[in-house]
Amino acid sequence: MITAKGRSIIAAGVIATAIGLGAVSSLVFLPSPVHAQSSEEIAPETIKKIENYLAGITTLKADFVQISSDGGAAEGKLFMERPGKMRFEYNPPAQILLVATGHDFIYYDKEINAPTYLDIDETPAGIILAENISLTDKVKIVDYRRTAETIRVELVRKSDPGAGSVTLVFSEKPMQLRQWNVTDPTGIETTVTLFNAKEGMSLDPELFKFERIWPKRGS
Repeated sequence: MITAKGRSIIAAGVIATAIGLGAVSSLVFLPSPVHAQSSEEIAPETIKKIENYLAGITTLKADFVQISSDGGAAEGKLFMERPGKMRFEYNPPAQILLVATGHDFIYYDKEINAPTYLDIDETPAGIILAENISLTDKVKIVDYRRTAETIRVELVRKSDPGAGSVTLVFSEKPMQLRQWNVTDPTGIETTVTLFNAKEGMSLDPELFKFERIWPKRGS
């Protein structure tokens, strides 16, 4: 069984990943770019290319590794069905589940049987699960980096830019979501890297339902 301290570290990373802007062969970690004094200016056609790619995703399945700058680490499987649905299944010893049902975004600690309901529109997931994808409507691009292999776009929410940021990382050839990095207001960074990603498959609708597990009487 995972210790209370270990659970709290993982949970902090999960909550950072889930809340983000509110208050993805072999594993390849994408190196962080050297920060220049100023970022490149993103072209409107690049914004449209990213929006069209995200809007074109119907379903996605991938393994993921999550690492936090405060020492937390976990891995598991991601399932996504646009619009509105997502599921993070964390591997043991973590007892964490994240489910976006199409209405709610739920963080569930199985070990203590405690669900927390979040507003999906206030999470990084809300950006890529929205029916109408926009990187300029409710969010603002504050940094853009392009390398030979990746596109990185950092976003803040227009209504509360000081609440933290999320950086989406894409490979270009082919265009694919590979990673996102959430930075909270205190500077803690949580990075989720996807690998073995596949798109366009049929997914079981039960993946995106949430039912709290109640112990049997007498147990």
